[in-house]
Amino acid sequence: MTEEELKEYIRCRKDPIYFFKTYGRVRHPKKGLMPFDLYDFQEDTLNEFLDKSYNVILKARQLGISTLCAAYAAWMANFFKDKEIFILATKRDTATNLVDKVRVFLEEVPPFLKSNLLVDNRQSIELENGSKIKAGATGSNSKDAARSEALSLLIIDEAAFIKAMDTIWVAAQPTLATGGDCIVLSSPNGIGNWFHKQYIEAEAGTTEKVGNATISFNPIKLPWNLHPDRDAEWGRLEKRKIGEQAFAQEHDCDFLQSGNNVVSVKALQWYEEHPTEEEPADDGFRPFVREPEEKTWVDKGLWIWKYPDYTKEYLISADVSRGDGKDYSAFHVIDIENYEQVAEYKGKVNTDAYSHLIHNTAVQYNNAYIVVENASMGHHVVMKILEMEYKNMYWTIKDLTKIHESNANQLQYDIYNVPKNAVPGFTMSMKSRPACIARMEEDLRTHDFTLHSKRTIAELETFVFHNGKPEALSSYNDDLVMSLSMGMYVRNTTLKFNSQNEEVTKEMLSGLNFNNTPFEYGVHGSQNNNNDSEFTFDVGNGQKESMRWLI
Repeated sequence: MTEEELKEYIRCRKDPIYFFKTYGRVRHPKKGLMPFDLYDFQEDTLNEFLDKSYNVILKARQLGISTLCAAYAAWMANFFKDKEIFILATKRDTATNLVDKVRVFLEEVPPFLKSNLLVDNRQSIELENGSKIKAGATGSNSKDAARSEALSLLIIDEAAFIKAMDTIWVAAQPTLATGGDCIVLSSPNGIGNWFHKQYIEAEAGTTEKVGNATISFNPIKLPWNLHPDRDAEWGRLEKRKIGEQAFAQEHDCDFLQSGNNVVSVKALQWYEEHPTEEEPADDGFRPFVREPEEKTWVDKGLWIWKYPDYTKEYLISADVSRGDGKDYSAFHVIDIENYEQVAEYKGKVNTDAYSHLIHNTAVQYNNAYIVVENASMGHHVVMKILEMEYKNMYWTIKDLTKIHESNANQLQYDIYNVPKNAVPGFTMSMKSRPACIARMEEDLRTHDFTLHSKRTIAELETFVFHNGKPEALSSYNDDLVMSLSMGMYVRNTTLKFNSQNEEVTKEMLSGLNFNNTPFEYGVHGSQNNNNDSEFTFDVGNGQKESMRWLI
């Protein structure tokens, strides 16, 4: 090596930007091998790599950031001895492609700058200076790689789309504790996943303990308009071509709109951005979603936006925790006529205390119609409320042969004047659950329902379709969501039917064909009028059956 070559080697080792601009080559799918001309935002990003050990990048697609990371890995491996570099991707093809990019950089380096390849296969490269670059896809060797003795650099590509990212990160932490660097990059994929949490925490300056070291990610945001070839017209045409949700995910770095939410983000934002028709606040703006008038009960979990109006009827829809301390009990108080949320509870409370809270709240709200999901611990809550002689409750029509005898024997049918094939509470079944969620989605999308709670909004933002099933993201809750959907469904089915006047009901009864096929339907349990003569139906053999329960 000549003296000039030595100077050039030292310069390239110290200055990767100079190295890439002078000697870097990339393979374009149409143009073939071409110089690696860095854009300004790519240079800025590379300087962040050099300055910060942990970087999390929220990026638009097709900005060349994956290529930049591959180039950075190639530079580090080529100019520094014994570096252990691992690139994790979502798919095997993606991992292989990243290794190909590294290989192009290394092969095109002039001989006096090059550390020769000793091992070269599809997903791993080993140089004569002892440095190694490996790539893996999730589901293959990713976890094993993360548990290697020590990593100099870990690159995680499209982290928001890696389902096991939490587990992989836990495994990777000991390998980085010795001083390794980490680059995490991805376009957004909704909220609540590991990547979203890391980026949000990075923006907030949150630190994390890794071994004996305290680390914090450096946030880097790279939206589509940083690219010099993309202007407003490009954005307009691209949005028109792929749709707003896809554009938010692919280009706009928008966590909220990029997810597969059950209720669209736009529908939820409407409640936060639009004013009500009520008397405005002091600043002249009173949005639907706002702080409650009062936070009460022992844990301040009962939020009240409107106090009881004794001219109105209310409904309480309640979800009960499993009792393992990991989830919450929650209920909503709904103004039936105005179709408005007036109060809400969310908290971790034992079933006895929760039963009393529901009962007392219902009494305050004009003996509100109580709807409690009767699964698991919910059955206990239902029975406790019945023991308090509360009668205005939802009952589910079921085939009693499917109910455990000990439970069936507890039911006091004669007291509450309900059909003998009814059980107290709401049964969330494979049929009723989709119906509840569909009703909620429609009424929130069309803004027919008046929603006030930011806690409910927060749960709705993490309530997504996963493999076609609506559910909360991992480590998030949907207690407020499910209790709300149940209340909205009952209000628009059972209570809607019950609101019909008796004359209409009598006319309907004359044309009904009655059979004994089991079905699910809700009925009031508070009817006490024993004059059934006008509401009977001839079922044959001289027998008549009362149909008063329908009204």
